[in-house]
Amino acid sequence: MRPSTRFIHTADWQLGFRAGFIPGDAGALVRNQRFETLREIGNVARETKAEFIVVAGDVFEDHGLRPATLHGAFEAMAEIPAPIYLLPGNHDPLSSDALYRSELWRRECPRHVHLLGSREPVIVREGVALLGCPLFERHTLGDVTEHLTPELGPGDHVRIGVAHGGIKEFLERVAGDGERVHNAIPADRASRARLDYLALGDWHGRLRIDERTWYSGTPEATHFTEKDPGSVLVVEIDAPGAAPRVTPRPVAGLVWERAERHLDGAADLVELERHLDGFARKGITLLELTLTGAIDASTRARLDELMEAARHRFRFLRLRDERLKTVADEADAANLPAEGWLGQAVARLRGPIDGTSEVERAEALRLLLRLYRAAS
Repeated sequence: MRPSTRFIHTADWQLGFRAGFIPGDAGALVRNQRFETLREIGNVARETKAEFIVVAGDVFEDHGLRPATLHGAFEAMAEIPAPIYLLPGNHDPLSSDALYRSELWRRECPRHVHLLGSREPVIVREGVALLGCPLFERHTLGDVTEHLTPELGPGDHVRIGVAHGGIKEFLERVAGDGERVHNAIPADRASRARLDYLALGDWHGRLRIDERTWYSGTPEATHFTEKDPGSVLVVEIDAPGAAPRVTPRPVAGLVWERAERHLDGAADLVELERHLDGFARKGITLLELTLTGAIDASTRARLDELMEAARHRFRFLRLRDERLKTVADEADAANLPAEGWLGQAVARLRGPIDGTSEVERAEALRLLLRLYRAAS
């Protein structure tokens, strides 16, 4: 019996992720990239000679996927040169309407793709056992790993638990929310069940809980707030009881970034432009940019032009400028003609108007300045 093993731990593929907040071509790219990332996982499996791959839940976004999406998943998984073990998670639980029970799944799923659909041990080969914790409903308040005990499965095999859920102690410390943990998992489950490794999914960032317990994170991010997504874990275990060696491998095809800048004038705008120029891979970068401060209408018009150019350079730009105020300035009015209807409009906006605020009048002046520049 050969006890040593090398495998890939991944989770939260969420194939069929709709990315509804990203419009147009950029949204389509985000949706399709997930299939390309599966092929990159296959490359890692090929390069590292991984025996198998475990996907610790949320393989799919939900059970309402179009057949074309499922076909895309089958095609991508068919190219992966190692057995794949899928665990139903909270997005794709093994419920009565699960896509895993569909005729299309039974007919076309690649033969080397296996479902961890029960709580019985699965012998990958002599010497290696998987102990799955599938979800049969989206949320449960109980411990989803309660059945994992030292007596479950062969004791002389490398024992690998696979589960999807939240560790209360972690959520309290990192996420600030441990009150309502669904699909709970004790932090010490690996030691209590004498597992050599516990592969977890649900948290979208890579995270080490202890030597034998890891979240792999999602291989492709789904939001700007996720910390350390974009990789899989290559896990090596020499023998039952031996400490696992865990090596992250990047696989993501897209880069999600966040930036925040405070603007008080034209000089800050120059610095913002330099900052945006500093991004190396704009074509695959999705950027959430938060701006705060107060600028005059002329500077705001130049900012609008900069943002318009940035939208053509980045794959996607989300601008959050709710806390950036536009204030009226004498120089703004000086940039517009003083005669004719345009001069009359400027004069009106520089004074009080019933039912409007100074900020609203400054915003109107900014738009007027932008239209004038465009027409000129």
